[in-house]
Amino acid sequence: MRLLVISDSHGRESNVFDIIRSHIDDSDYVVSLGDCKGGDDFRSSVDCFGKRLRLISVCGNCDRYSKEPDVNEIKIYGKRIMFCHGHTFNVKQTYRLLIDEAKRRGVDIVLFGHTHTPYYEYSEGLHIMNPGTASLGCYGMVDITDSGIVCIRAKLH
Repeated sequence: MRLLVISDSHGRESNVFDIIRSHIDDSDYVVSLGDCKGGDDFRSSVDCFGKRLRLISVCGNCDRYSKEPDVNEIKIYGKRIMFCHGHTFNVKQTYRLLIDEAKRRGVDIVLFGHTHTPYYEYSEGLHIMNPGTASLGCYGMVDITDSGIVCIRAKLH
């Protein structure tokens, strides 16, 4: 099971399309962590890939008219995943509020954006990942297998 994780594209729809095109055949879900122009940055990908693109998203601080939630949670392949943009947890100053909320929810993985800086850590029983900004071609993948969880940070070539 693979999640393709994209955040902070800020109007760079072509980067979003290139990232998704590169991984559409090996990803089960695409997770948008916000600041993707309210989902508009996914428009050409949805037009091209249609039903093959299973998109799950949250609202970022720049997504003024988005109807997506600030925080979402899903259970996939037996693992609970919390994802958010991160601005409501003050992630530019500290990850403590985010980690505390993830622990309170009992999740295995927490995904966030907002800082534009790629980040991964396994701490306090949590896989914590920020894919960085898709506006610069950064993205992430989360593989969930019988053997465990692997978080991968990547960049367009």
